[in-house]
Amino acid sequence: QIRVRIIEGRQLSGNNIKPVVKVHVCGQTHRTRIKRGNNPFFDEVSDHTFGTADCLYDVCHFVMDITGAGGDVCFVSGHAVMRKWLLLSDPEDTNSGAKGYMKVSMFVLGTGDEPPV
Repeated sequence: QIRVRIIEGRQLSGNNIKPVVKVHVCGQTHRTRIKRGNNPFFDEVSDHTFGTADCLYDVCHFVMDITGAGGDVCFVSGHAVMRKWLLLSDPEDTNSGAKGYMKVSMFVLGTGDEPPV
């Protein structure tokens, strides 16, 4: 199981915006409720359950990239990234700078694992 908690956004760019977060994991999508403003509080959980671990290698690589970890996050103790701020940017315009920040927690649970508190 992969669980992603969308906590909050900060300093999102734009005026009169209605932010929404879409989480895509191994072909499954979760969309948060639409909020208002540049500092939205979401506190929503996206659960993704799989019968096999085939797609987890891509997810582990993504988690490793966003945390700047030196090793594979999915296979270290806890299998978790907790309450991290992610920098948002425009992938089509890498020179445009920060578009805001999103605080998230993510973890991978195997059979019998308990989610972190």
